[in-house]
Amino acid sequence: MEFHRIDRIFRNYIENEFFSGGVCHITIDGETVFHKGYGKANRIKKTPCEKHTIFDIASVTKLVTTTILLKIISEGSLSLSTRLGECLPRISKNTPLAQITIYELLTHSSGLIAWYPFYAEKDDRDFFSIIERIDIYHDLDEKVVYSDLNYMLLGEILKEYFQSSLESIVNKQVVEPLGLETLSYHPIEKELTAATEYGNRIEKEMCRERGISFFNWRRGDLPISGEPNDGNAYYFFNGESGHAGLFSNVKDITKIGELYLKGGVLNGEQLILESVVNGALTKQVGNRGLGWEKSAIYPEGFGHTGFTGTALWIEPKRKISVGLFTNRLHVTQPRNINPFRREIFSAIHSEIKN
Repeated sequence: MEFHRIDRIFRNYIENEFFSGGVCHITIDGETVFHKGYGKANRIKKTPCEKHTIFDIASVTKLVTTTILLKIISEGSLSLSTRLGECLPRISKNTPLAQITIYELLTHSSGLIAWYPFYAEKDDRDFFSIIERIDIYHDLDEKVVYSDLNYMLLGEILKEYFQSSLESIVNKQVVEPLGLETLSYHPIEKELTAATEYGNRIEKEMCRERGISFFNWRRGDLPISGEPNDGNAYYFFNGESGHAGLFSNVKDITKIGELYLKGGVLNGEQLILESVVNGALTKQVGNRGLGWEKSAIYPEGFGHTGFTGTALWIEPKRKISVGLFTNRLHVTQPRNINPFRREIFSAIHSEIKN
């Protein structure tokens, strides 16, 4: 398979400054059929974007958090119906927050607001004291509201369950079993990672719109590289959160997709129960599975995107796993790249024969 259309689509979107660089990796039944980098990882340093360039995967971190939670659920230690008050001792038992279930967090049906800058809470560095103090419930009619807070809480569940840091948990539960090479909250060679935004321009405006003050923003004249672009992950969680903060090359993320395509089996071991995998890749509430999303971006199957320009898409029927990474924030004026994602995934879908 040549996938010539991928080259043309990448060139077109790079020339029109939707991003300066990107990488695409495709596997079918665990075998790589396409892997190529395009453009610049850092246009200031003129660093080329290569096949193994490491990216800030942003919200694709949520799929890693999901995978670990589903492993625990498969072992029977926690369940989808487990409430926060049962697994997080720091949460007051008599609050509405304590009644939220793991299922509601995974499907973004908890009723929590989409976003809040915890780093703006002056000197208060305690996540639980802040989340119980602020108004965290939305007043929208929608059942599903995609929320970073859901996965911040899932990250806290992991830390409480394993009594360890998220970095250590990810290493032991995902990196080592799957034999991943780059997935980490703290990339060793920061200068070799793809650049993202010039300071947190977008979050700065989000705070301004909400009348929230914060004065410790990173410099706006230099691109972020090797540090989480996400403000909460960087300023508040010291780089490690359940919703964002992980770095990886595209090949490692594609391997995570392959675990689901294999029904949760890894090297002959049932890492995640097949019934749990099937539940994850079934629409549960709205367009959400357990952690995964069903949307118009993907021709078939499920996926997840990241704010920095990353995405993972899997098609279970034909055992296709696609990692698609770009540095969409590393341009003069960041834009929505969903049209690019749709074009690429559609081209791949039509190119691969049944």
